[in-house]
Amino acid sequence: MKSLLRPSLSSMLVAFFFVVLLFLGLFAEVFESHTPEMDVAQIYANPVPVNELRELTRFKLINKQGTFVFENTHPEGDLLGPWQMLEPQALKVKGNVVGKIIEALNGIRVRNFHPLEPINITSFSLDNPTLTLNITNSENKKFEIKMGLINPIDNSAYLSLSGQDQIYQIDPIEMAIENYDLAQLVESKVLALNTDSLQSLEIYSPEGLRLKVLKKENQWLDQEGATLTDIKVLKFFENLEEIKSFSILSNLTKEQEAFMEKTMASPAWSLKLISAQGVRTYLLGQLQSDIPGTNVFRNGTFALSTDEKQSFVLVDREELRILSTKSSDLK
Repeated sequence: MKSLLRPSLSSMLVAFFFVVLLFLGLFAEVFESHTPEMDVAQIYANPVPVNELRELTRFKLINKQGTFVFENTHPEGDLLGPWQMLEPQALKVKGNVVGKIIEALNGIRVRNFHPLEPINITSFSLDNPTLTLNITNSENKKFEIKMGLINPIDNSAYLSLSGQDQIYQIDPIEMAIENYDLAQLVESKVLALNTDSLQSLEIYSPEGLRLKVLKKENQWLDQEGATLTDIKVLKFFENLEEIKSFSILSNLTKEQEAFMEKTMASPAWSLKLISAQGVRTYLLGQLQSDIPGTNVFRNGTFALSTDEKQSFVLVDREELRILSTKSSDLK
């Protein structure tokens, strides 16, 4: 009777394997990384909230060519701007650049999605992205979009957005923004003005204030409070926007930085713009000799920079005649 009740070796093995399988099943159930339940249409829809990117105030683009910061001078954030580049150079942004980037984002098509986890962030190069866009809209809402690895095998790319816990595998966007350089982003013109947001413009020489144009109750006035002619003032602004640079200085050596610091210490001209976006000052220093290690100097060359003096563009004297405008010329 005891031998009948004693379990056989095979029965014990079956029971053991059953317990192991049960344990493994429970382990998988507890530790399995569940994919959140989402509507299929929602999964494959464009995750970029393009409707919230139709009116922008600031745009920062970081790619393999560097970091580029734009400021919109339009008072309501219209994508057409005009946009002013703040970094790395004080130059006017090409009129359609930002709008085209937003339209490219609007065309994103999702193939698949993955959890935003450290292993995926590293695997898809989102910890070292090929492109980062930091965007601020007119309601001061901020967005960060990162583009990671571009997979040459299936021609797909990986994208993440701030505030979302997914990584999206997408078709590569039509614009190769990750390769854009300064020449593709800006014009040779220096200033981007918007008369609707401009409140005051001041021009200084070493002797002091030369010209002030102030808007008060939709009327342009000079520094004495005298009324100016609207058409003449607007033409003056147009001519200011026509100032062009003939060369850009970048990646300066310490010797060159010291030379430019000395050049800009006593500017020949200062231009102060007060607008809805704040106050921005541009300095113009005249070069007295060649910049060390370059041959860009010619008689009447001026270097233009913002008051931070972190970057410089070169302008011919002829381009700056407009700065000699007097208030009497605008009456």
